[in-house]
Amino acid sequence: MTPKIRASGVVEKVEGGLPSTFDELVGREFDFSREAVESYAARHGLRDDEVGGALNLRVSKAHGNTALYFVLHDSNGPDFGNHSFTPDINVSPRINNLRQFGRRWHVLIGRNGSSATLIDFFQPLRSSYFEAREAGAKAKGRFLHVGLLLPIRSVENGAESKFGGVIPDPAYTRDQYRRLAQVYVIASSRAGRWLIPAYASQLNQYGRAPVFIGGPKGFDLTQWAKALRSVYREIYSNR
Repeated sequence: MTPKIRASGVVEKVEGGLPSTFDELVGREFDFSREAVESYAARHGLRDDEVGGALNLRVSKAHGNTALYFVLHDSNGPDFGNHSFTPDINVSPRINNLRQFGRRWHVLIGRNGSSATLIDFFQPLRSSYFEAREAGAKAKGRFLHVGLLLPIRSVENGAESKFGGVIPDPAYTRDQYRRLAQVYVIASSRAGRWLIPAYASQLNQYGRAPVFIGGPKGFDLTQWAKALRSVYREIYSNR
């Protein structure tokens, strides 16, 4: 998941390796006991209906194989059309309405750091072109899907972009990265190992999607790694 994804949705060429935080964790057996993660969730007021469901439930499976991938999407909306983004995009309840897109992902995370469980991680969900085609179709249940709320608008001259438009700068807030880190830790705890992060746009490319879709456009992997390291240390210091 190292390539950057432009505002247009185009996936750039693969760059260097993962940040050290992910390099040290991904694929390993999960470090903390369920009790330690439950204690962390209680201290920070994280509810089941915000983080993908109850910690005492396993994640989804495909033919007996536990979910392995943690797939990141952007919401590609709300769409401001030809209008500029309003100053309150990070806090507005209307813009950060987590039910406005239906149930496309297991969890959706707002720009204000709020999140909602749309479908429990226990339930298999197909949310990419790859999962709808050939070998990928057999893997329904191996992918956990998390959306990040990302408003969009038309390009500066009002013309429509073929693959999308303008996104906020920065694309995602610090609160979104932190909540994403918390959801990732909880999902990995339920899976019993640190899940493999993936970008929806990459899966859609593998599934021969007709256009660049899925995102997460403008995602900063380094910022997420910093947030994850912070959450990790908080759990470690109180385990």
